[in-house]
Amino acid sequence: MKTLKYLILAALLLPGFVGAKPLVEKPQQRHPTSFAIVVDRTTYEKTLPQLRAYRDALEADGLAAYILCDDWQTPEEVRAELYGLMRKTSRRAPLEGAVFVGDIPIVLVRNAQHMTTAFKMDEIKFPMNESSVASDRYYDCPDLEFERVAQDTVDRLWFYYNLSTTSPQRLDPAFYSGRIRYPEQLGGDKYAGIARYLEKVVAERQRVDQLDHVVTYAGDGYNSDCLICWMDERIAMDENFPLTNTREAARLRQLNFRMDPYMKYRLFDELERPEVDAILFNEHGSPDAQHVGSYTPEPDTFDAMYEQLRGAYGWAEFMEKRKGEKADLEGLRESFKKEYHLTDAFFEALEREESAASEPEGTLPRDIELEDLTDLPVQPRFVMFNACYNGSFHKPGNISGYYLFGPGRTAAAQGNTVNVLQDRWTYEMVGLLSHGVRVGQYNRLIATLEGHILGDPAFCFRPVETNDVSQAMTLHRRDAAYWQALLDSTPYADLKSLSLRMLTDMGAMTPDALLAVMRGEPCATTRMEALKLLGRFGDEDAFEQGVLLGLGDRYELLRRNAATYAWQLGRPALLPALVKTLVDDDESQRVCYIARKGLQLSPEASADSVLQAVVAASTVADRDSVLTQLRESLGRDFRMKDRDLQQLRSGKTLAARISAVRSMRNNTYHEYVPELLQLLATPSEPLELRVNVAECLGWFVHTPRRAEIIDTCRRLAGETAEPSLKGELMQTALRLESTVSVPNTTNQNK
Repeated sequence: MKTLKYLILAALLLPGFVGAKPLVEKPQQRHPTSFAIVVDRTTYEKTLPQLRAYRDALEADGLAAYILCDDWQTPEEVRAELYGLMRKTSRRAPLEGAVFVGDIPIVLVRNAQHMTTAFKMDEIKFPMNESSVASDRYYDCPDLEFERVAQDTVDRLWFYYNLSTTSPQRLDPAFYSGRIRYPEQLGGDKYAGIARYLEKVVAERQRVDQLDHVVTYAGDGYNSDCLICWMDERIAMDENFPLTNTREAARLRQLNFRMDPYMKYRLFDELERPEVDAILFNEHGSPDAQHVGSYTPEPDTFDAMYEQLRGAYGWAEFMEKRKGEKADLEGLRESFKKEYHLTDAFFEALEREESAASEPEGTLPRDIELEDLTDLPVQPRFVMFNACYNGSFHKPGNISGYYLFGPGRTAAAQGNTVNVLQDRWTYEMVGLLSHGVRVGQYNRLIATLEGHILGDPAFCFRPVETNDVSQAMTLHRRDAAYWQALLDSTPYADLKSLSLRMLTDMGAMTPDALLAVMRGEPCATTRMEALKLLGRFGDEDAFEQGVLLGLGDRYELLRRNAATYAWQLGRPALLPALVKTLVDDDESQRVCYIARKGLQLSPEASADSVLQAVVAASTVADRDSVLTQLRESLGRDFRMKDRDLQQLRSGKTLAARISAVRSMRNNTYHEYVPELLQLLATPSEPLELRVNVAECLGWFVHTPRRAEIIDTCRRLAGETAEPSLKGELMQTALRLESTVSVPNTTNQNK
């Protein structure tokens, strides 16, 4: 009777809840799809009116919103509750997304660097808190399997997990997710801060506007150093944001670091402009800074040279210190002395300064730092941080958190918890935001281990034209007829791209159809999507045709990505096109940088033969000079390639040989695959070296020898008794098999 009394009392005090642990507050309205607000108990109790107002705003926007509350102790508890809800709602209102509010356990993932765009920190040499990736893919990818490693001894919300070697090895989120986490370094009461943020989001949802004012920023030391990259950005902007493509100049502003040495102050003007809906940053970053300043690439005074060298050493010292007890600062100094002919006086001067990264006396700070954002009323509702570390939501002070919890109007941001690749497709699918797609749905399509939505993942803009696309991405996920009809009828680039993706996901697209898109589609970003999807079929002949089309496309980003696929494919038939790129498209710096890598990864004799033939047939003015320059440049690349191989074969130490193997993750020398497989199969070779070779081979995603690698790895996994080697062999086989990610059967309807 006493127990019953307490249950009745709990029900009276907490209306709408069922069960005792965790507390589940059911939706107030029925809708076709559902959403989960996952919150810790203290945050729930201190922000209950704001949480329920946010819940009501979500439901007014067509989502049946649950509130899940508990004293979450482990990530497993959160994951189990979410998946339980996903199963319960699968038939009547499928779970579309989730948001983690307050102190929800944070997973830092290990053994999954191939799921990032660029992160390759040594997990043995560096501490776990530096060499792991904070990622909510643990929660929104139910098919992934993880193994708990440890709980952090300092921040008890941090949990370290290995991706299991038998887990699926690609990201396919079942729902989208986001984080509402207060950056405690901002100061004040974090619960009051979360409450204010929720009030802001509710207010912004009531006055939601169309996405018709956009600002982009291209930073120094980034791919925007190539003016062709920056120039062609306009093609993507016009296709992604059709409402900015008008005669009103203020609707789209494309800023570049070259415009002012102190661009941060011009950016402040844009950030405070009330009509700006979205700002897209492309720059270098840190957890607590946006590196938006202009830094002279070729200093012409002693002071400028000194400042550049000081900055280079400061960065190298920072990276070395991250190794913790294994840091070798003395060795770092000696290497700088040797490379730059320095004396002790240089380092003594650094020690006399307050910081190796401090600004020169008499100059203004160039970077946007946390203190700049404390009182800045940032207006864009959506902010993209295409930068390293700006999305480090797990840090007590982080750039994205200051945008969200500052005094402005920002409702959602997209950022990365670790470093990010320069030459990725930055604006893939972002145009869906113009069509009312929720920011979380957009981010789910371009999932990486490090890329997250911070803030409200269900936020959306009013669409250019009324549609049901955002909801259809959940309800019609397997409905080929729906997406084919949209593909045939829409004039908009990203709606076409989305249709191609959905059709490919369900096996209702063919390589020939995608090649037809590449040949005839007027929208450049849709042609880029078609090329990307071609790589998922395992039809390397069709993929090669697509790469050849891409290398000749007028859109720079498409040429750049085609060059990347070319070196990954390693097919001899692509060599002439790569050389032609170097000869005829030398103004496209990033394309040529990648094309040269494609030649380096080929046999030297083959590359040189093609080089001579293409240059001889070209129309350049001084063919002999061009040939000599290219040969000298490629010669240096081939010498490095030879050094890697010799170090692998006969390095003086095991560490040196392992270092050579690790470098081949970025440089997939296709011709060396047989030798790597032979080393892998040799029991007399050191176990640690063989494990690293097995891991390295997992990066050969499109090599002509992919089937050979898979077969060897599976055979050796069945023969070895060493758990570490067996696990790495299985993981590599699974990774390469998942490169082909198109179903064998076609599902025509739901």
